Amino acid sequence: MLMVENNECDSVWKLTAGAEDSYPELEGDTRSDVVIVGGGFCGLSAAIHLVEAGCSVAVLEANVVGWGASGRNGGQVIPGLKLDPDDLVSLYGPQQGEALVDLTGKGPDLVFSLIDRYAIKCDARRTGWIQLAAGPNRLKAIISRVRQLQERGADINSLDQKQVQQYTGSTGYIGGLIDARGGNVNPLAYVRGLAKAAKANNVEIYIQSRVASLQQESGLWIAHTQSGRVMADKALLCTNAYTDEVWPKLKRTVIPFVSGAVATAPLPNDLRANILKEGQAAADNSRLLSWFGLDRDGRLIFGGRTGSWSETNNPSDYENRVERMHQVFPQVKGIPVERYWSGKVALTTDSLPHIYELRKNLYAGLGFNGRGVAMATLMGKLLAQRCIDANQPVFPSSDFKPIPMHALRKPLVQAVVHWKKVLDRVHP
Repeated sequence: MLMVENNECDSVWKLTAGAEDSYPELEGDTRSDVVIVGGGFCGLSAAIHLVEAGCSVAVLEANVVGWGASGRNGGQVIPGLKLDPDDLVSLYGPQQGEALVDLTGKGPDLVFSLIDRYAIKCDARRTGWIQLAAGPNRLKAIISRVRQLQERGADINSLDQKQVQQYTGSTGYIGGLIDARGGNVNPLAYVRGLAKAAKANNVEIYIQSRVASLQQESGLWIAHTQSGRVMADKALLCTNAYTDEVWPKLKRTVIPFVSGAVATAPLPNDLRANILKEGQAAADNSRLLSWFGLDRDGRLIFGGRTGSWSETNNPSDYENRVERMHQVFPQVKGIPVERYWSGKVALTTDSLPHIYELRKNLYAGLGFNGRGVAMATLMGKLLAQRCIDANQPVFPSSDFKPIPMHALRKPLVQAVVHWKKVLDRVHP
């Protein structure tokens, strides 16, 4: 069992997330229709959709609800995927490609509908999501994306430099877009709210219950923990960047990338009136992007690639984030930085999430590429649908292909990050 002894997951969101419900550790044997490994956005969304369809469900979480990326991310509810609509149509053909554009574009609808349906208190704001152009070529990419989405009826508009300054309070970007479909939440409060909703619907949730092995015996999937077993007809792996050795080679389908964030003290009223004054969250589209937003109490949260390759809360590892925050918002210099935290993002080589049918009645969904609030919630629903109807066709299953030379991922990623830093400086 993994016991958490450090504060690397003590994100700023804990300050306003409210009290956590209590859940037991698995002891002894239990039986359910579906066992889910992982108690984050994806696993809990799957659990809720399964019980709503009449299935009995057990969720096994290795630590506590919200310990992983679901409690440490930026809380940005982003519509769609990294790839533009035309790219998806080119990859999957007109019918399936357009269906994927529509499906993933409605990811925020699912998030906010769950929040409404279960009265989840997570400081939800649906005021849109802003993407900012890091330079002229990046602005061209944004304009192209806006055009493609407008042609498909999305409520999205481009922004000029003056409008960017009005929305964000920053003069450092030459343009961008605002997508009205998006928004932001306190992600820790949201994932805890999903767990509370699942529990209210009779989902069995067990924490501090790391799955040591997952085996199929006599047609049943058996998940073994240190002190118990869950026997189920079907199993879902919902562990994303924190995928371990439970299923051989699954973790080799993603590259865990450490991203971190800092949070200031609550901004004074005069600054708060001009920085993200309408409550949107934002991210730029540089090669090594930065993202930022405000929490309920007006703390400025600024994230992206830190100076460390491991999860840490050491302030010295966040000097580049503080420096970049002061470049984007020079007006906050002098405001104390009070929180430092990091977590893992699951990247894929094609920038797309994947559903795998690993064996009969065993599915996995992972690879959210930094868009986990909406996409992981949606993936949970899709995995639930696969359990109910294995022929559910909208989101295609992927061929199981571990990334070659995965063991060398750290030096390779380090080299890529260094090169992207150079490119961002020379050719923004």
